[in-house]
Amino acid sequence: MNLEEEAREVTHKKKVEFEKSMREYANYTEKYLTDNLYPSHELDNALRNLQACVLWSEEAADLHGIK
Repeated sequence: MNLEEEAREVTHKKKVEFEKSMREYANYTEKYLTDNLYPSHELDNALRNLQACVLWSEEAADLHGIK
């Protein structure tokens, strides 16, 4: 394996780990919100924005990489 392939592999592994962790934390946050707030329009907005946050974060990782 040459240096470029190794760099791509490391970058890919970091991205996969980031996405896995992001979705895990988002699931915990979603559960926390639904367990502690009454069903409402505001809760729906919060959950929709949480989902948007995950998707935008993954898009940023795709476009700009992971630190």
